Amino acid sequence: MDLLTHGVVGLALGSLTGASGIIDNPLAIGSIIGSIIPDGDIIYQLKGDYTYLKNHRGPSHSIIMGAIISLIVSGVLRGIFNDFSFWNIFIWTFGAYMLHIGLDIFNSYGAEILWPFSRKKIESGLLLIFDPALLISAGVISLSEGADRGRIAASIAFFSLYMLFRWLLKRRVYKNLACHFGIETGQEIVVMPSMLRLFKWDFILYRNEEIITGRVNILRSHIEIRDRLKRSSVGLENLVLDTDIGKFFKEFSPHYHIDWISDGKNHKAVITDLRYYVKGSYLHQATALFNSQLEPIYSAFQPYSKQREIKIPV
Repeated sequence: MDLLTHGVVGLALGSLTGASGIIDNPLAIGSIIGSIIPDGDIIYQLKGDYTYLKNHRGPSHSIIMGAIISLIVSGVLRGIFNDFSFWNIFIWTFGAYMLHIGLDIFNSYGAEILWPFSRKKIESGLLLIFDPALLISAGVISLSEGADRGRIAASIAFFSLYMLFRWLLKRRVYKNLACHFGIETGQEIVVMPSMLRLFKWDFILYRNEEIITGRVNILRSHIEIRDRLKRSSVGLENLVLDTDIGKFFKEFSPHYHIDWISDGKNHKAVITDLRYYVKGSYLHQATALFNSQLEPIYSAFQPYSKQREIKIPV
């Protein structure tokens, strides 16, 4: 989710603490800090897009790091507001931290919630990166300041029904795709929310010899095929994934395609993140160049645009 939405969610949670005001309420302060501090990993942006994207939603979005940071924040707030219980502050701070992670899990990017035991990003692909329903619900609760319980209950019920609605939409999209393409052995269909379109869903269809990507307009029941991508052999794919850029990309995205292109005497592998498609192209790519002996000689990451190129040591 975007930082604005997380901040409003923190305000909404803080308004439920029962104490008036925010400045003199460490429970509300802890809730706001807990809601936004996981995205403090933006500090990696100082070292560039590669370092940032390599670490974004990594350790800072895990249960263990959430507990450690919440303990530190609670200790500081307890030192300032010594008439409040440390554990009360911790409960609200840690709860907000976990709510942040939970919301991030609901979109396609996911979060490394089980770090350091697993670097896998867990995601469910239900919410948009910027979801207006969540922002409205949290905003209404914030403005209620914990006083209007009917409005608060209605907002929570509205968002709960919205989540159910999104889940039902995703199931319908999946069934439409299964009916359109047919069910084959070894076939996998991945359905993801569009980045910003409420009733449009992106999909990736894995088949033995190809990967099909596209978009579904659920209002018109229209299926648009974007690309039919030929799958590389397992041997060539493993060759790319054994390089530093390949290892990074495998951790970065669970859904990628590797395309092999002849480049004179060399061989070029283009790795494409299939999750995000913006203005006619996929958002993130990488390139690995191999010599005639299939030894890596060059690699680069291309975040956000094919024209941007960050060299990665081979």
